[in-house]
Amino acid sequence: MLPTNTTHKTRSLVLSLTMAAGLAVTAFTSPAAAGPLPTLSGWGVRDYGSFMGSVSQQADGSLRGHFTIVIHKPGEDPVTCRYLRFRPNVVSGASWNFDGYGTCWGSGGTFAAANRFVFVDYGSPGAGVDYVDVNYYGAVGASIPGGYFNDGDIVYTP
Repeated sequence: MLPTNTTHKTRSLVLSLTMAAGLAVTAFTSPAAAGPLPTLSGWGVRDYGSFMGSVSQQADGSLRGHFTIVIHKPGEDPVTCRYLRFRPNVVSGASWNFDGYGTCWGSGGTFAAANRFVFVDYGSPGAGVDYVDVNYYGAVGASIPGGYFNDGDIVYTP
């Protein structure tokens, strides 16, 4: 039979080793341990379209984040689209080309949205400098004609 203090020491050693192993696994698998992810985020206005959001490129090349577009043409009811799923096409430094999938709503109800987004961060401030082009797939959707921002700033963070 082992003395009581030896059993306590053995349990403490096992607990310490288990905690150390758990911390080591967390350090190797935690996204924070890998460093910051490349991200494109900000807001802007181009003609009758306003947009805002943030998308990060994951270690496996996929994209995660959110984007919202509001189309506010004079004499028409506004349309708002929210995108939560993305598929990268070409993400290279400050130039991001990706597809976004989400839902739009307005006075006519809701509908599914699929859009091609192109953003280029040419510097700050973004007005007259940064570039946007948003086109929809299918018969209906929200779009922002290609060109430089009227206002706002989109920022690429490596």
